[in-house]
Amino acid sequence: MAAMAEELKKRVEEESIDDREFLAEKVYPRLMPVLIELCQRVEHKENFDSLQAEKEGGERGAGFNPIRWLAEHLMRNRRSSIMADNQEYMESLQRDAEKIREKRERLEAVAREKRALEEEESRKQEDERNMAAENERRELEAKLKSQAEKEEEEWNKSVLSGVKSAAGVKYQDEALSLSESIHQLVSSTSFNSMEELRHTQETMLKEICAFLVKRTNASFVAVLSQLVRSFHDAVPQVARLEDSDTLHYKVAADKKDVIVDHDGAAVLLLVVVVMVVVMMMMMMDVKEDGNEENVEHKEAPQPEITVRNLPPMDDDMAYVLRRGNGITFERVVDLNKGLCVTDVKFVEGMFFFDQKRQGTYLAVPIRSGKKVVGIISADTLDSLIEAELKDFEIPQFMSAAFILSAFMERSELLYRNQILKRRKESLTVMSKRANTLPDDMAQEIVSSIQEMLPACSCCVGVCNLTSQILVLSSSGPSWQGTCNGVVDETKEEHGLMMKAVASKLLEVKTREESVEEVAIPILDEQKVTAVVHVKSAPGSSIPQFLIDFQTSMSSVVASVLLSPARSAKRVLSIIAAAAVGDPKNLFQHAAAICRWHSSSSSIKIVAKHGPDSLRILFEEEETDSNVIERSSIPACEEATRSRAVSFDGTSVVVPLMHKEDDRTPYGLILAKTSSVSEEQMSILEAIGSALSDAFEVVEFRRKMSIASVTALEALLKKLPKLRGACLSFPDSCGFNIVARVLGSFSHPVVVGERLQNFKAFQKVAVAREGCAAVGNILVAGEELEQTQVNFHEETPLVTLSSFADILCTVAERIRWEKMRVDRTDAELREGEEMLLQHFNVCRFDMQTERAIQDIGMIYIDNIRESLHPNELGACIFQAIMYILGHQQRDVSQWKRCRKLITHHLFKEMKMIDIRAPLTVHKLKLARERISALSAADIAMEAGPHALQLWKWVLMILEIQGVE
Repeated sequence: MAAMAEELKKRVEEESIDDREFLAEKVYPRLMPVLIELCQRVEHKENFDSLQAEKEGGERGAGFNPIRWLAEHLMRNRRSSIMADNQEYMESLQRDAEKIREKRERLEAVAREKRALEEEESRKQEDERNMAAENERRELEAKLKSQAEKEEEEWNKSVLSGVKSAAGVKYQDEALSLSESIHQLVSSTSFNSMEELRHTQETMLKEICAFLVKRTNASFVAVLSQLVRSFHDAVPQVARLEDSDTLHYKVAADKKDVIVDHDGAAVLLLVVVVMVVVMMMMMMDVKEDGNEENVEHKEAPQPEITVRNLPPMDDDMAYVLRRGNGITFERVVDLNKGLCVTDVKFVEGMFFFDQKRQGTYLAVPIRSGKKVVGIISADTLDSLIEAELKDFEIPQFMSAAFILSAFMERSELLYRNQILKRRKESLTVMSKRANTLPDDMAQEIVSSIQEMLPACSCCVGVCNLTSQILVLSSSGPSWQGTCNGVVDETKEEHGLMMKAVASKLLEVKTREESVEEVAIPILDEQKVTAVVHVKSAPGSSIPQFLIDFQTSMSSVVASVLLSPARSAKRVLSIIAAAAVGDPKNLFQHAAAICRWHSSSSSIKIVAKHGPDSLRILFEEEETDSNVIERSSIPACEEATRSRAVSFDGTSVVVPLMHKEDDRTPYGLILAKTSSVSEEQMSILEAIGSALSDAFEVVEFRRKMSIASVTALEALLKKLPKLRGACLSFPDSCGFNIVARVLGSFSHPVVVGERLQNFKAFQKVAVAREGCAAVGNILVAGEELEQTQVNFHEETPLVTLSSFADILCTVAERIRWEKMRVDRTDAELREGEEMLLQHFNVCRFDMQTERAIQDIGMIYIDNIRESLHPNELGACIFQAIMYILGHQQRDVSQWKRCRKLITHHLFKEMKMIDIRAPLTVHKLKLARERISALSAADIAMEAGPHALQLWKWVLMILEIQGVE
């Protein structure tokens, strides 16, 4: 009880400190002397008539009303210093106010230090988690790199051994040369796209066909298969030809020998004989002349070799070989060995375009492991020199088939690795990006899986405490028709996903040694926060590399797919950082998160509305009334009193607290539900805290955008060369979100959207030194450069910086204001109207304080004592006297004006209420006194102090609208 009493005493003291400071600083100095005088009048009531008659012209005391007299006296003296006669009491009040202010500042410093320590601890924990995840990622990358290097070395050895084994001794050198040529082709390709893979594979086929038709007696060589292979059909899932009924000719090479027309054969023979005779005679002449020069022997012309792509499978002109036509399927594909037919004309079952032709035929299988994935066939049917293919040439074709198979798989592996690398980088970048939402990350995961396994079904879902799974993103037939984004509990997929949630381990479903379905859990804080589910298409399976990829990336994506409390804080902070004042999107996300984790049927976000009512700020289903009675929901009273989550059997109520003022909630979250667990209440409390922080950001930006209107208007008046100016706020990634625009720009500037073509703008941050920027003032850079100023005037950039500094003070004032979100409240409406005055008030306070600190009383005393001061300085002081409300007859002549300059001049300057309109006549007189002055003349003749006072006068006139 003692501890509770002490806590209550401390809270009451904190609550009253602001009021005490305001009273001591603003009210008591004016009110106390008047109350003393009022008490004296009441005490001497018997002499009141005579006193009143003497002082005020015979007013009777019979009708004396103390309250009315007090009000009238305060109104009459609201601008004058009524404490001049009681300096000692004034100093006492100032000391009290200073003590209260110091105490408040100490409490604020302690609170700031506490928050800073909490934020530092939170950042430290976050950094530790990030570092652990980064170390794990680096270790995995190093392991994968080492494994890849080892696999490449083993692959090179196996290829070399396989080529030598397939080619035999006779064709070994030629096979190694072909292997080296294909290896260079593959090594020089980046494999960044499917087009590059296709092009490389086609080039590979063409080179091998050209190699074989050139090095052998074949006049025709072709590569046959059923499908264009891809790493999507991971080995041993490639298109197995023993399961196919059709072979498709893809690439072919032809060799044309020298063509001789049969009708001109005799003529050709005669020409050859004559040429032989002439050559013999020439050789004899050379010998007779004793010339021993060698005679050049001309080689026979090389045959013409043509390599081409054959029509695709869906083309009517496609070359195909069907099962049952010929002997290739039975002798090569089914038996998995080479075939050589020396004379096809006399072999039963061999046809070429349904015709019997004479020649030799050779075919060898292209293997992947023990499976046949294609065929290389060759024949001599078009040979004009009656060349033949022999059995001993089969090893040369087998070595080419081995090379083709090995490098086709290698190219697909490299392309797959590029895909994995690119997707890893993409997921890593997204996980580090501050504005990545869980939905965005889920879509990227699904997109990655679909690129690597297009025919599969996959989804990314988050689970709650009631064994439900909410699908964030999905693709494929298995996830079509998912109701409201929630996985049907009767589905097999749901069972496997929940099994992964329970075990926190990878769960797989296999059939005949192949993986058909896999569920990969994603953990944060040792709890499963999401599950990635992949299901293969019928008749196929999930390759191991895809499982490894998702397993390795689960720790990376866990930085976005967080636990419920951390996820709510991240999501709502991102939404708030992208907003410029409208909380609707924020409320929608908060309501969706609350509904998911509380299984609520209805979510409302409400604010205080009078003593007994609540005004609805957001509800998922609109109702006729936007006000509800607080007594209708008993948990509201308990949540307001205890400032904690409360449950009354029908509703859960979560309070929304202002972090700078945790005495009473400014709003509530109402979740209608019949049951709730302790863990769910804890999650809802974290969601409420996250929404409170996010809503404060949105509300702060809304108020800042309203207050900035006055600042931007003043800026455009001060720098007339500027056609437009805008205020922006940074989102989570630092991009500028436009909040308020005045004037026009040559580039598109749209409120609520990111600023495009940022380099075309000049930016000045609204930030204190060493602190993060709360916003930015932006103007067109070209227009700013065109603005010319004199030497003694502020440069445009300095003007921008000074306006940004004033907005910093405005931001601090707004942050300390209480959160009031019921826009129908009269006090709130008045405060909304005052937002437009914040800039002027802060500008006045800052410039007045700066002038007082820089000038000092010595300069004021010298001016006051001078009978013939500098003419420009005298004009400035006369303008100041007019602004302070002095009469023209007392100001127009310097002899009388200098008597008005007292030690209280600075106090009188500070006491001006810049929000209220000053006397227009006096302002015009002040303008007349300084209208002919310039900054350069004042600086050179009157000095820097007079220049600063002149700027102060200009500031007053500008704020009051007298230019």
